[in-house]
Amino acid sequence: MATSKTNIILSTDTLSGYGLDLIFQIAKDTGYDGIDLALWKNFDSWNVDYVHKLQTNYDLPVRCIQLSANTNPREMNIALEMARRCDCDTISINSPSIFNIKSYSFLSNNLAGYRNQNPKLKFSIINPPRQNLFILPIPKFRFSNIVDIIKKYHCYLGFDLVNVDDAVLETEFIRKIPNFIPYLSVVYLSDKSKTGQSHLPLGDGELKLPNILKKLKQFEYQSLFSVKLELNKRELSDQSKVELILKKCKSYYNEYYRDAKID
Repeated sequence: MATSKTNIILSTDTLSGYGLDLIFQIAKDTGYDGIDLALWKNFDSWNVDYVHKLQTNYDLPVRCIQLSANTNPREMNIALEMARRCDCDTISINSPSIFNIKSYSFLSNNLAGYRNQNPKLKFSIINPPRQNLFILPIPKFRFSNIVDIIKKYHCYLGFDLVNVDDAVLETEFIRKIPNFIPYLSVVYLSDKSKTGQSHLPLGDGELKLPNILKKLKQFEYQSLFSVKLELNKRELSDQSKVELILKKCKSYYNEYYRDAKID
């Protein structure tokens, strides 16, 4: 099997309320290979010169630029400028809600043009949570069909594991991994509890993550992993606790992906 070129990066929306300089420092100190820059989460994330300076100072590249669920032309243009300046080839987009017609129309009408104008960029849509609108069988978010993201909108998939039904993830997805791998630009890593609490640190939930990670390695997935957590206020208030959590996630990735032996 070929040597994996995969990198593990830290999504900046994991550290809500932290300054971007501190996030780069923590990511570097805890052993991550790069940054997944959530543009809407930090005031200074839109400052292209500042982000490029942090990338240089910490020798830690921005590997993915993540757009909000309210994506608009201005945010997209900032992402494109950031990608050029930071030599980043992946843009991932959070899916707008079913009511956000403005953002959905902008994306559905313009993604093809952006792709054509920027052929080296991987425009990716993050699969949203599998939630319905009230009691109706209507998805709460746009782009809820993973196959449509790939086939209809011709985008890469930013695959958020916890946003998929557990049974589907641990059976059907594992069987179809070879078919999905060419379309995966980034896999968002976290765990989920039995009660549905999502974006937990790796190993703190009930997902069969070791099986999924080993299958991805077996079929030579060579794109990005982004650790994307929802930490509570108590955890975020203690930087040393945050660093321990991130180191634990990195060690989990090392054990079940980077250093895993595949028969």
